[in-house]
Amino acid sequence: MIKLTLRASALAFAAMLVFGPAQAQQYPDKPIQIIVPWPPGAVDVYIRIVQAYAEKALGKPLIVQNRGGANGALGTEFVARSKPDGYTLLFNVTSSAVMAPLTTNTAKFDIQKDFVPVTDFFDSPLLLVVRKDFPANTLAELIDYGRKNQGKLNFGSPGSGSAIHVTGEAFAKAIGVKMTHVPYKGFAPEVQALMGGELDMGFIATGTIRTQAASGAVKAIGMSIGDSPSDLPKVPDLSKVVPGFSPIPIFAALWAPAGTPKDIVDQLNKVMTDALRTPEIRNKIAEGGQIPLGRSVAETAKAVADNVELSTRLVSEARAAGASFE
Repeated sequence: MIKLTLRASALAFAAMLVFGPAQAQQYPDKPIQIIVPWPPGAVDVYIRIVQAYAEKALGKPLIVQNRGGANGALGTEFVARSKPDGYTLLFNVTSSAVMAPLTTNTAKFDIQKDFVPVTDFFDSPLLLVVRKDFPANTLAELIDYGRKNQGKLNFGSPGSGSAIHVTGEAFAKAIGVKMTHVPYKGFAPEVQALMGGELDMGFIATGTIRTQAASGAVKAIGMSIGDSPSDLPKVPDLSKVVPGFSPIPIFAALWAPAGTPKDIVDQLNKVMTDALRTPEIRNKIAEGGQIPLGRSVAETAKAVADNVELSTRLVSEARAAGASFE
């Protein structure tokens, strides 16, 4: 009887060793919180597009929480300090996640050291536009006008030190034109300034400015990279036709805190990339003027590393040329 009892206990203990950890490590076993470090209505729209699909695949709710402040730094820092267990994730754009540590002294995170990427969601091409009454209609005319009127042109951005600010500085340097940077608090006031004739030009997210460009309220001059959407005038790919111009890619991605178990990251990657491959979700992203992505963890990590390398170089060059990011 004692032998049977000991044997039964041993079998029970063995079963606990085999099945207990697997059950304890099952992921997810509670809701997943996704922090978007921006106010509602812009960046968070794109994580919400995949929300229903991901919830069904994971079997648990995704709670999207907006934590705006400090140009995306506050929410990003919150996730960097969170427990790396897969239950607190970051959804952010590289124009904030990569640029903030390079252009400010207040960002308390490093996107490569403090995070591991899950996947990238979309690339956001920029449209170079000028005000409606600007005395140039093509890229060649813009360059010619700028070179003959050094220091008279200005360009806008949605914030000092943003990827778009640095892209504008890189463009000015590449075409040999001295321009004045005018920072705004987001795209909305920048678009208003263009429409009101207070601003000469700017690189603006295609999805934000395409309606105005299609109607002629502003004039499209070029794309930062790639082809212009079919509903817009055909304009050149500036990355190909302007020697020395390297626009900073702006893409949105999902990140987990560094140290998150690889199997959890891989599971999240599969769920999100499967979602991003569905025609319905890809169409919704494309409707917003974005290029759908959804790459592997390794591919996304490389894209982030390349972005950091290019951004670091361009920020250094802009500072050397006298640009300020304060």
